[in-house]
Amino acid sequence: MDLVRLIADYASYLKSHGYARRTIDFRLKHLSCLNRFVIATGLQSLEEFGPELANDLTDYWVRYQPWAKTSEGFRKKLRFGPHHHIAVQHSLHSFFRWAHGAGRLQRDVFPLRPLARGDYFFPEVAAYLRFCEEHKGLAKNSWLQIELFVRRFDQFLQGHQVTTWNQLQSRHIDLFVRQQASHNIGRIQRVHKILRGLFRYLFSFGRLERDWASALLSPRRYQLARTPRALAVEQVLRLLRSIDRRHRAGKRDLAIILVAASLGVRASEIAELRLQDLEWSHAAVAIPAIKGKSILRLPLSRPLIEALADYLKNERPAGSPYRNVFLSLTPPFRPLTWRSVSMLIVRRMRRARIKASGHQLRHGFASEVLRCGVPFSTLQELLGHSHYSSTRVYTKIDLTQLREVAVNDAEDM
Repeated sequence: MDLVRLIADYASYLKSHGYARRTIDFRLKHLSCLNRFVIATGLQSLEEFGPELANDLTDYWVRYQPWAKTSEGFRKKLRFGPHHHIAVQHSLHSFFRWAHGAGRLQRDVFPLRPLARGDYFFPEVAAYLRFCEEHKGLAKNSWLQIELFVRRFDQFLQGHQVTTWNQLQSRHIDLFVRQQASHNIGRIQRVHKILRGLFRYLFSFGRLERDWASALLSPRRYQLARTPRALAVEQVLRLLRSIDRRHRAGKRDLAIILVAASLGVRASEIAELRLQDLEWSHAAVAIPAIKGKSILRLPLSRPLIEALADYLKNERPAGSPYRNVFLSLTPPFRPLTWRSVSMLIVRRMRRARIKASGHQLRHGFASEVLRCGVPFSTLQELLGHSHYSSTRVYTKIDLTQLREVAVNDAEDM
């Protein structure tokens, strides 16, 4: 067993995939400890190394490396134990997974855990999710929301020793809703709506003796009760001026914020934007159908075209196999998720001393469009709303028209 040669090949793999020199040295330091540990324990082959030896390797690292620091590790029980060293475990898992994927090891010592999606305690849950996906015609985001809370409900029942649906009681439902929504009325309504669909499905097939869907009474939330908080034009300009494109990630972050501010698109739509969606010859972009059901084509302004071209030419990682427009700038250069896009915008806002969320750029876009006199029907199309009721909330931020209505009413009195 030539472990030294195997570690050298792994280092070449990391270097060819753009990992920083510091990261490579950090992992090689841990793997050199692995080499000494294998010699000390008398293992004849890496095939004999199993997960049960990972704890011993960590203890060996802490005991014989003068610069080693103990760590409490991750707090989640499903990951590493409280005495495990996170960095050593990560380097170890990455090395063995690479060796197995490259065909250098036959045994997959640390297989990746399967995603929770599809691995349900109740088989009816998987059947219901297939029903939602195939027969309800839901948008991608809607189905993901249903899957998220149904999966949590399945895990909740399993944790409370509910093995059959007829053991379900009202206290289980109340406790689950309190854990997921607390006193947030909108979130309570969302959880209730998802559970109603699941309960109606189970009741129709005889899995439930009682129609629990009719027993879920959500608190009422009045339409248009809240006013969207929109960023002012001055705040958006201050945010854009605070980004230095000469610094790392400056070009990417500027392009993302310009897309959000000038097109009014959601973070999930920015994350799913692909290179083929950019129609340079027509100065337009095809926004993917994430929350809606149809692709939305929007025009690109000159500053936005220049910002996107600058990012794609000078900062986007070259040779990436992913077609997403916005990628992370650290290896292995994966596409940004909607949560990463949202947090990225929030961090930039904090640096500009603006207390807001990324979604308020969308509200600011709608407010500015209405201020320019664009009809609500056009605003509905620009925002990608399927129903006019979703756009009506912006009537409360159109101060110009509200002022005119107030003046006209006063004159009639």
